[in-house]
Amino acid sequence: MKVDEWSICSEFDNILEDVRTENVPSEKIWVTKSSWEPLYDFEFDVNLDLKGEVGFYRRKSDKFSATKVSFDRVSAHLYELSSYSGSGKTTKTKLATFQSPKRRFRLPSDIESVDLTSIHNTNAFDPEVRLVCGDSNGGVYVFKGDRGCGNGPLQPLVKLPEAHASHVTKTRFFPNGHGILSSSIDMQLKIWDSLDGTALRTFVGHTRAVNDFAMIDRGRNFVSGSSDGSLKLWECSTAACIFTVKSDDGVNCVSLADYKGCTDSSSSGIGLDHSCEYNTEGKAVFAGHDSGIISFHDIYNRKKIFDIPSVDRSSCVSLSCPSAESGSHYLFAGYSNGIVLSWDTRDVSKPVETLFVNENDPVSKLFLAHNSLNVASGVQFAFSVPVNNGKYSYNKLKHFIRSNYEISDFCVDESHQEIWCAGNGGTLLKF
Repeated sequence: MKVDEWSICSEFDNILEDVRTENVPSEKIWVTKSSWEPLYDFEFDVNLDLKGEVGFYRRKSDKFSATKVSFDRVSAHLYELSSYSGSGKTTKTKLATFQSPKRRFRLPSDIESVDLTSIHNTNAFDPEVRLVCGDSNGGVYVFKGDRGCGNGPLQPLVKLPEAHASHVTKTRFFPNGHGILSSSIDMQLKIWDSLDGTALRTFVGHTRAVNDFAMIDRGRNFVSGSSDGSLKLWECSTAACIFTVKSDDGVNCVSLADYKGCTDSSSSGIGLDHSCEYNTEGKAVFAGHDSGIISFHDIYNRKKIFDIPSVDRSSCVSLSCPSAESGSHYLFAGYSNGIVLSWDTRDVSKPVETLFVNENDPVSKLFLAHNSLNVASGVQFAFSVPVNNGKYSYNKLKHFIRSNYEISDFCVDESHQEIWCAGNGGTLLKF
């Protein structure tokens, strides 16, 4: 299944607002499909209709004027491009669906153009918004704001422009919201106080970039993955490494999962020291490797359970799986060749379904939330597609309307069922 590359003018929201408030009598937008035949480049005039609502009207001057199409608002922040065949509008075919952001945030002026590499939110201070972001220069920032303040800047609560020596790969709040864990290509992980930015712990032991980590339960333990090929289980209060899984195959991404497969006493962790572990029993971790292999490890018993095979030897660069409560057995993996595969972890002999996303760039990020997979790849692709039993509901795919910058990370606000995304050029959006 191939994902079409659709794009829409990045000033879309501003254009609609200018017409709606009558700052200008009319404007125009363009909608383009630039991958897989047939290619399209449509233009629409944007005017107020007789009811005072914004409408979209096909420009007769565009070179595809012979193709009968319409662009319509179907609900708040959701728009559809459709084509028609036959005389008049007899047969309607949806070409693409676009989702505009609920809010676009501006970063403070001194960091407004930084390339954001990670984002996470906490509801511990609800109704106040709290976000933590990392950037490509090693910075870590905590922002706060009012949910009802509309578009505009977020107030910086903590600014740590030199938190790490280089590119921050991930930032996460601890469940109570008062601490932050960050990782970096500087080979370190660090814990920070989210209220004042105090450095609380530094975790040293990896010999190459730390690319990802996963917190276990309340965060007293976490697993990290590194380009040095190792997985490490850490204990937060002492910053001690409890154990290491070594390999010569770099780890690019990790994803935590439940694992109930070990029941016999001969392999139940007897004889292992678990004194510094908290709620690791029944927990496992997927690790995506440079080779494209995805390994699966029982954390409590410190054993590898199985490998998901490599596909075309493309590196596995992003992983996402449903929450343990869902009972789902499916894992989604993004690769350096721009494809996304879904795997049934009960039978990993072959993928369930393949999504061809980007011929030119790797998948940047996968993030599963509310039974939809959010996908980013290069500057060309950022979209959400519903999934069910490992299969993609392609006809319900929604392209995110955004500036022409790459999206690097997603997170979800569970209380309000909203998706946040961060990316290059200070991109910070809520859908």
